[in-house]
Amino acid sequence: MKVVSTLFLTATVLLSAASLHAGTNNFVVPEFRGTADSEAGYWESFTVAFGAPGNLANMAGATTGAILTQMGSAGSFITGTGNIYDFSEGIQAFHLTDATTFTLGTVVLQTRTLGSELDYSSVTLTYTDAGGIHSLAPESYLELDRGTTLGASVSSLFQWNLTGLAVNEYSISFNGAGPSVSFDAMTLDTWNQHTLVVPEPSTYALLGLGSLMLGWRTMRKRR
Repeated sequence: MKVVSTLFLTATVLLSAASLHAGTNNFVVPEFRGTADSEAGYWESFTVAFGAPGNLANMAGATTGAILTQMGSAGSFITGTGNIYDFSEGIQAFHLTDATTFTLGTVVLQTRTLGSELDYSSVTLTYTDAGGIHSLAPESYLELDRGTTLGASVSSLFQWNLTGLAVNEYSISFNGAGPSVSFDAMTLDTWNQHTLVVPEPSTYALLGLGSLMLGWRTMRKRR
């Protein structure tokens, strides 16, 4: 998995400076959210701590049918604030399933945890085609925010580029790094990205200022 210290995203997910840290939990808003051939969902409060039927996005305006299920620790429960929490010795294991009406290009997952953190190396996207089952680590990972609520409060972003793979059904799995994970919130954004002409396959460093981003892109082109 590619770990970055600043905001690295593939060229298909451009964030305006104004939306770099938008909404709660310091989650970011991809520019493609709400455009044609895109879906989005926001989980702020969960209702099922373990097993089926899982949790659909509960915030208004969701356009995804993705379901998040916690399948690891049967001792998990829903807190008064709607988090999935376990203070036993169990390790939480999350499984997100999704199917889109369009062929996927970009998948962006953002998570928020309190207390113990996720095992970031466990975050994996899986899809199946005629060649079998394929598992992909994120192309990019970003820690969006870190606080000290209940030990640690961390917002993270993970991104995959599935362009050319003819995928519209997939799953994402990730685990807690240890007991006492309080899973607080999540967003999922998917996009076909056929409407964007990508000038080069390299990644862009988005530094939060439009001028710096444009300058960095200019330097890349000159090279």
